[in-house]
Amino acid sequence: MVFTNDLQLSELTVHIGGENAVPALQHLSLSISPGEYIGIVGPNGSGKSTLIRVLAGLLTVNRDICRRGFFGSKPLPYVMQHPGEQLFGETPWEDVVFALEQQGEDPQRIVGLAAQMLGRVGLADAMHARIESLSGGQKQLAAVAGCLAIDAPVMLFDEACSMLDPESRRQVLEAARREHQSGKTVVWSTQHMEEVTQCSRIIGLQAGTIVFDGPPEIFFYGSSDGRSSGDTPCRLLGFEPPYPVRVAQELLNLGAQLPTLPLTKEQLAEAVSGS
Repeated sequence: MVFTNDLQLSELTVHIGGENAVPALQHLSLSISPGEYIGIVGPNGSGKSTLIRVLAGLLTVNRDICRRGFFGSKPLPYVMQHPGEQLFGETPWEDVVFALEQQGEDPQRIVGLAAQMLGRVGLADAMHARIESLSGGQKQLAAVAGCLAIDAPVMLFDEACSMLDPESRRQVLEAARREHQSGKTVVWSTQHMEEVTQCSRIIGLQAGTIVFDGPPEIFFYGSSDGRSSGDTPCRLLGFEPPYPVRVAQELLNLGAQLPTLPLTKEQLAEAVSGS
């Protein structure tokens, strides 16, 4: 394997529950470059959570198989499906302060940094509210702020919005988008296709192997011109594409000429008005 600053996995196989267990990941190879926004999708049991744990450095992997590159050698935090599993303070403020203290941050800087982290995720007005009084989305945003306190170059999300209502999902997705725009690499695991429309790359998993790795337009449309018989990578994994994609596919199959392959309702409106 040629060394770069990328994270590189080469023929990775992971058994959960012993060598005789069915592999959670098998013969998996991929690389991740700084600044990417990657969506990891797949059905239940496809290996998404195991891959996130590998990327976080929480599973022991031979160095010849995993070159962590810019991910660094230390374990990385990640935003879990259930925020209660990773919130240790009674308030968002206490949780972020605790994370900063664990990092060995200068005590004189902790107050300012905690306020900054919570402001970045939109919790400035709720930083001293008790965790149990927060909405599901606010709890996940508090978990995001705690991860920001680690100041890693990567943000990892493991089905972080699967239990949230649409507005809470929007808030957490917006927080991830802002962190990506600030320069962080984002890896987002989900079964909700609307959540990966803002990704620049999608990795599809099936039974622990990569069955797709490419741009979202190809994942959802199946071809660069958008005209497909229906066997797109998205559908082959058992998922329905987002509604704007389905509408655009119908238009394209009817002979419409669209300047782009839209992924969101805003992009669909722009594509239709420009066609």
